[in-house]
Formats: sequence, structure tokens, C-alpha cells
Amino acid sequence: MRYDFVNPFVSSAREILEEVLSGRIDAGKIRLSPAPVSSRGVTAIVGVTGEGEGRVLFDMSRETALAIATEMNQEAQTDLGILAKDTLSELASMMTGRAITVLNDRGHHLRVSPPTLIAGDNVTISNSELETLVVPLSTSCGEVIVNVAMETV
Repeated sequence: MRYDFVNPFVSSAREILEEVLSGRIDAGKIRLSPAPVSSRGVTAIVGVTGEGEGRVLFDMSRETALAIATEMNQEAQTDLGILAKDTLSELASMMTGRAITVLNDRGHHLRVSPPTLIAGDNVTISNSELETLVVPLSTSCGEVIVNVAMETV
């Protein structure tokens, strides 16, 4: 696990969520979690390749996902339709993109894949034996769990 890679992902997620939700975001206690990760209902997964490889997962309940999509679009989102899914995918891209920019500005060479959005009950996501650092972020819309699983290549 590249611990120096983790903080930019958490900081970027907090900053972007504060911007799009217009409110303070509180981070909970960081913990280490063995793979796999159980989804709370909606998970955006972004792959990272290059000097470090792994995944960043932004996990939340369906209710939180809909509340965030509603806030970002300024119109009620009552189901995970195309607009809500696109909004959540864009949010994951923004959070991950800012972190990658910070890391690349420090001399690292990383790239990201487009986000994959998974929605459903009882979904387990395997991180291929990668340890995962987990940080809960409390927002006005509910909790967003940031899971960072990275290793050096």
C-alpha cells in the first residue's frame, strides 16, 4: 500500500464534495480493511494505473446517491436513471481526477480509467488481495465511504 497516495484521494474527495454540496464534509477515522469490499448500494469504481496500480471506490447508500444527484442537478432524482448515474460517475471522475493531478504534480506518473458505477443489494467488490484504506466522509446528503487500494508497480 502506498500510503503517500491515499491522502490526496481523501482530500480531493472532501474538497469536491464541499464544492458540489455547498457544505462542510467531516472525515471519520481511517481504517484498514482487507479485500473484498461490500457495497452499501451504489459504488463508483475508478481504476488507477501507471507508477501505482489499484482502485478507488466511492461507496454510498442508494438514498445518499440520489440525494447527491438531486443536489448537483438542482432537480429531484427519484431513481437511478441515466441522469443520476451520469452525475455520480462525473462526481467520481472529479474527485479522482483532482487527486491524480496532485500526485502527478509531485512527480508521479498515474492515469485513471473512466468510472464504473455499480448499483444493487448484496454486492461484493474484490480488490484482488489489495489492502484497502477506508475513510468515511459525512455529508449533508449522507455518508460517502472512500476506499483506496493501491500498490507500487
